[in-house]
This record gives sequence, structure tokens and C-alpha cells, in this order.
Amino acid sequence: MKNILNVFPLDNSPGYIINSMAREMNAYLYRSFRKNGFEITAQQWAVLNRLWEKEGVHQSKLAQLTSKNRHNMAMILKQLEIKGYVEKKPDERDKRLNRVFLTKSGKALKKELIPIAVKTIETLFSGVPTEDMEVFKRVHGTVIENLKSV
Repeated sequence: MKNILNVFPLDNSPGYIINSMAREMNAYLYRSFRKNGFEITAQQWAVLNRLWEKEGVHQSKLAQLTSKNRHNMAMILKQLEIKGYVEKKPDERDKRLNRVFLTKSGKALKKELIPIAVKTIETLFSGVPTEDMEVFKRVHGTVIENLKSV
């Protein structure tokens, strides 16, 4: 297969492009939340999202579901605990493991944050045709699968 991807100069590198986009998107999402009165980072947003889908998961599983390492997950959860949005409880069968639960405040955030996030994503991807978004998701999925097999 002919190499169609150039990694030099750096601005041509797919990894650099993806990383730059992710960093800028995370910063913009944070600013959007902050502008609306919420001190929530993109990383905290990801954790809250997973907990809204299913709470009570082990802290290590939550790290896996959000593509975070254990150390980063511990820091994110500590901040969310300080803010009163989550609480950790020892697993009943294995006290070495913590399960993570939303507090009442953490559950209430869902109706506040989702509209802000939706508006943010709509703003960021305005002008991108639906077909291009489908290609974007397909290519991303292919690369993720390739990474799992190497």
C-alpha cells in the first residue's frame, strides 16, 4: 500500500491534527460550560456522561470507558467528589475496589449540561456535511480498530 499520509511537516500528521482538534474542542467545551456557570472540564464531562449511562461501575472500569489511566481517573473523581457530584463506595464483595455513584447534584447536572454540550458540538461542526461526518466517524473507528490489533 502506498503511503498516502505525510507526517512531515508536522501540520500534515494525522496524529497531530487529531490531537490539536481534541485539545481545542476540550478547551471550547470547558469555556462553554464555564460561561454558563459550570466549572466542568471535558474530562469531567466524559466521566459524568458514563455515569449517566450507568452508575455504580468500578473506578477502574470507568477509567477504561473514558480512555483514562488510573491516576487521571483518581484525580478527576476527586474533583467531582469535592464539587459534590459523585461519591465512591467500596464494592460489597471486594473492598479493594470502589464503585462510583452520582449524587443528587450529579444527576441534576445532566439536564443542565447536555444542552450546552449539544450547542457546542453543533457550533464546532457547523458547515460539515452529514456525509463528511459519517466518513469522519468511519475513519476514526477504523483507526481505533487498527490500534487494537497492533
